[in-house]
Amino acid sequence: MSDIIKSAEDAWLGLDKNELELVNPLLNRDPKDIKRPDMHLLRLMRQPRYLGFACKVLFDIELLPVQIAVLRELWARPFPMFVASRGFGKSWLMSVYGMLKCALIPGTKVVIVGAAFRQSKVIFEYMETLWRNAPILRSICDTNSGPRRDTDRCTMRINDSWAIAVPLGDGTKIRGLRAHTIIADEFASIPPDIYETVVAGFAAVSASPVQNVKEAARRDKLKEEGAWNQSLEDKYKTKRTNQAIISGTADYDFKHFADYWKRYHKIVDSKGEEHKLKEIFGEEVPQGFDWRDYSVIRIPYELIPKGFMDDKNVARAKATIHNGIYQMEYGAVFTADSEGFFKRSLIEKCVTSDKEPINLPSGPVWFDASVMGTSKCKYVYGIDPASEQDNFSLVVLELHSDHTRIVYGWSTNRAQFKKRLKEAKKAGLDIEHDFYHYCARKIRDLMKVFPCERIGMDAQGGGVAVEEALHDPDKLNSGEHLIWPIIDPKKDKDTDIEPGLHILELVQFAKADWTSQANHGLRKDLEDRVLLFPRFDPVTIGLAIEDDKRAMNAGDKTRLYDSLEDCVMEIEELKDELSTIVMSQTSISGRDKWDTPEVKMANGRKGRLRKDRYSALIIANMIARSIIRAPIPVQYNVIGGTTGTIDKNKSGQMYNGPDWYTKGMGDGTCMGINRR
Repeated sequence: MSDIIKSAEDAWLGLDKNELELVNPLLNRDPKDIKRPDMHLLRLMRQPRYLGFACKVLFDIELLPVQIAVLRELWARPFPMFVASRGFGKSWLMSVYGMLKCALIPGTKVVIVGAAFRQSKVIFEYMETLWRNAPILRSICDTNSGPRRDTDRCTMRINDSWAIAVPLGDGTKIRGLRAHTIIADEFASIPPDIYETVVAGFAAVSASPVQNVKEAARRDKLKEEGAWNQSLEDKYKTKRTNQAIISGTADYDFKHFADYWKRYHKIVDSKGEEHKLKEIFGEEVPQGFDWRDYSVIRIPYELIPKGFMDDKNVARAKATIHNGIYQMEYGAVFTADSEGFFKRSLIEKCVTSDKEPINLPSGPVWFDASVMGTSKCKYVYGIDPASEQDNFSLVVLELHSDHTRIVYGWSTNRAQFKKRLKEAKKAGLDIEHDFYHYCARKIRDLMKVFPCERIGMDAQGGGVAVEEALHDPDKLNSGEHLIWPIIDPKKDKDTDIEPGLHILELVQFAKADWTSQANHGLRKDLEDRVLLFPRFDPVTIGLAIEDDKRAMNAGDKTRLYDSLEDCVMEIEELKDELSTIVMSQTSISGRDKWDTPEVKMANGRKGRLRKDRYSALIIANMIARSIIRAPIPVQYNVIGGTTGTIDKNKSGQMYNGPDWYTKGMGDGTCMGINRR
C-alpha cells in the first residue's frame, strides 16, 4: 500500500515505474567533491539537466517537469522562441531563467525589453518576488545585490551580474546597451525594424570577445594541423554564447511575429540540409550558421498539466474571447484572420504609421491617440452607457474633410469605479460618488479639451440615467451648460425650449434598419480607409508614458487613472472587440443582426462576448457620417430687398431677381424703393 501511495504522490512527475531508479548525483561523490561541496553543487546547478534542482536550492521554488524542460531548451539554444498559452506563466518563467543566468554565470548581463515599460517590468517584478523569497540566494550575494527601480529602468544585481528591464520606445535611449542574454517579451508588440537594428544589436558583441578570438584562432589552427577532433568540437560549442530570446502570446498570421515563427520553423525543419537552407537564405548560407542554434517551444493549453490552470477560468475565457482570439491566446496558434464582419486584416490596414502613412486627397495621414483635442477641429462622441454588468464606453472621433480619426477611448464599469473612488481619495481628488453622475462628469470634462459637435448615445441600458445627469443643474460647474437632446425640425419635443446645448442624439441601437446601415457604413469606411486608427508602436507608448509623467509633474492628478497610456491601450481593446463582431440572421424575421458570437459559459449557460467599445464606435461613426456627408444646403437669392441692404454710396444694384424685375424697379416704373 505504501508503494501505491508513494507512486501516487510522484505521479505529477509523469515517470513510468521503470524510470523511478534515478541517479542521485549527491551520492557516491569523489574526494574532490566531498572536500569542496560548494563547487560540486555549483557544477551540478550549471548543468541544464539539474536546473530544477538549482531553482529549489537558490530560489526555494518547485518546478513542474514541463517548466524544467522549457528552461533546459532555453539554456541550450542561442535563438529560442517561446510561445505558450496565456496563464502558463511565460513571464514568470522568463524571470526565473534570467535570475538563473545571473546567479550561475558570473558577469552575466541580461536585458529585458517590451514595447511598453509595464510589459518589461512584469518580468522584473517577478524577479523582485523571487529575490525576496530566496534567503539562500541573498546569503551568497554581496551588499550591492538586489533590485533597484529608476524612472526609466529597473535593475536586478546578483554580485557582478545584472538583469535590466527597459522600455523600448524608439530605441534611442537604449541604443549602445550590451548584453549576453536578451529577452524580448510580448514580441507581437515589438516592431521588427527596431528589434533588428537596436535590440538584437545588444548581443552583437561576443560574450567574452578577447577569449573567443583566442579560442576561434586556436580551433582553426588545430584543424589546419589535423589535431582537431569531435570531442574538442563538442566542447567548443558548449562555451558561453550570447542569446536572443523571443517570447509571447501568438498573434495574427499576417503580422511580424508569425513571420519569425515561420522562419524559425523552416530553419528547425531543415535539419541543416543544404538545399532547404538555400531556400531560406538564397544561394549563400551565412557563415557560422547552425540550424541547431534555433528552437521553437510551443505549449498550448491542452498540453499544460491538469490542475496547473483553473479549468473553470479557461471556460470563462471562452465566454469572453472570440474563437479566433481564444486560439491565439490559449492555443498558441497564429490565426490567419479574425472570423467576424470586420476582418482584423481590414482593421490593421486602417492603422496609420509615420513610415507608411495613409494617402488621402488632403495629403498623407498619420496621428497618435490623444487626451486633448484642438479648437481647429470638430469632435463627435459615441457612448454606450453601461447597464449593471456592462462597461460604460466612450469613443471620440475627430472630423476632417475627407476622413475621420479615432483619437480617444475610455471605458469603466462599476468595479473600476469603486476602485477609482479609493484612488481619488488617496490622491486628494473629489469625484462623483454616483456611477452615472461620474460618467456624465467625464463627458463634461472631455468637452473642455475636445470641442464637441455632437454626442451620440444609446437610449437603452443606462442611457436615460446618463441623459438625466447631463441636464442636472445641481451638477454644473462654472462655465458649463445643460446638455439636451438635439432639436429635430420634423419632430417637436418638450426639451426643445430648454436653455442649454442641444447636442445629444439618442440612438435606438436595437432598431434593425439603423443597425444595418451603421454596420455596413462602418465597414465601408474601413474599406475606403477613411475611418482611421492612431499608430500603435513602442514610439507611441513611449511618448504616452513621457506625456503622463510631464502631466503628473505639472500637477495633473487625473492621469493617475486616466493616462494617455491607458487611452492607447483602450483603442487596442476597441480593435479586438471590433474583430469579434459577426453578422447573422434572426430565426423569425430573417433580418440581419450584428453581435458577438454565442459561447457557452462555465455553468453551461449561453452567453456572449463584450462589445461596448464597438457599440460606442459605431454610434459615433454613424453621426460623423451624417455630419461629413451632409448635403450642402441650397443657396437661394432673396428676391427684393430691405432698406438695410441699400448701398449708402448710392451705387450698385438695389434689387435681386430676374432682369425684367431689377431693371423695372431701377427705372422707377414699378412701385418700390427708388434711389434719389
